[in-house]
Amino acid sequence: METVLFITDLHTGAHVIEISGVFERAARFGWRVIEIERDRTTRPLAEFVRTWRPAGCIMECGKLTDSIDIGELGIPVVYIDPPPQTLERGCLSVANDADAIAAMALRELVPLKCSSFAYVGWCERTTWSVGRGEAFRRHLEESGFECSVYDAPWHETFAVQKELAGWLKKLKPRVGVFAANDYAAEQVAGACEIAGLESPADVAIVGVDNDALLCENTFPTLTSIEPDFKEAGRLAADLLREAIAGGDGAKGDVRLAFGPRSLARRQSTRLVNSLDRRIVRAVERIRRDACTGIKAADIIDETGLSRRLVEKRFFEATGRTILGEIREVRFAKAFEILRDGTVPIGRIPELCGWESDSYFKRVFKARTGMTPREWRRKSV
Repeated sequence: METVLFITDLHTGAHVIEISGVFERAARFGWRVIEIERDRTTRPLAEFVRTWRPAGCIMECGKLTDSIDIGELGIPVVYIDPPPQTLERGCLSVANDADAIAAMALRELVPLKCSSFAYVGWCERTTWSVGRGEAFRRHLEESGFECSVYDAPWHETFAVQKELAGWLKKLKPRVGVFAANDYAAEQVAGACEIAGLESPADVAIVGVDNDALLCENTFPTLTSIEPDFKEAGRLAADLLREAIAGGDGAKGDVRLAFGPRSLARRQSTRLVNSLDRRIVRAVERIRRDACTGIKAADIIDETGLSRRLVEKRFFEATGRTILGEIREVRFAKAFEILRDGTVPIGRIPELCGWESDSYFKRVFKARTGMTPREWRRKSV
């Protein structure tokens, strides 16, 4: 059994999903994967190579100043999000498609009729953060808009929130903010609270990573783009396998990209046309729990209003009935699962809150003109 190293920074967030993509391929290729977190060890990488004698290595890069070149150790290496100096030397690499991610953020923000736009970078200058900011600014300029940028290094959250609060108040509301990742987006939300700005009325926020624990527990809950990190792991493993085998497909300068998988819309970009907090809470409850099997009656009961009044106010705020909103959320989840292609179709009704398999198939065909299986075959 061949051993490969997966070298990361701190094992958090996206790394878990990337690793799952690598492990998926490793099971197919007959690899043993050894993960090394650089932030948790002081041992030189050469020592790990001597110890494990790996056939190759996948290395996730961090800062723009990252100058580690494990290729000098004599084994094939695939870099994930490498810094420019590594790319200049020519290497095998997989990088996030910053252009596609920024374009998705802009598609979410532009319909909100923002008066100004801004980008908030990560606390350190990394390849992916700088790339997303440059792509967002470029897309805005092509559309005739300007973009303010906040990319000064930061570490202490309250300090950066205070600074961001002053910065945001100088921009014309509604500000459409694209943040480098969800943690940066969380700082923007905190800054809005300090500055007395409402989100999304004054500041609409889009983050990246779709870290559910963070996004769901920030006020307001955060809209976020989910990159296809699992595909990044798969692509890196495929490149490495070709390099280990000595194939022509993985020699010299090969650069692959992984794009965004989906956008999870939450409160930070959801403009609900209602001043009634009960209606706003109802919309958020449906977004969060529609796939657990809740019914329109459950939502109505929670508002404390009459059925006729709550349905009227809900439709005025969203353009949909309560049941229609529940179905939209369920369909969105069903489409996401079908695109993924790994979950059996028979499990979709249970995962999306539909009452039975036969009912799900009936409403799905009425909606799309296809069976779920036909839709998956066409979309995957």
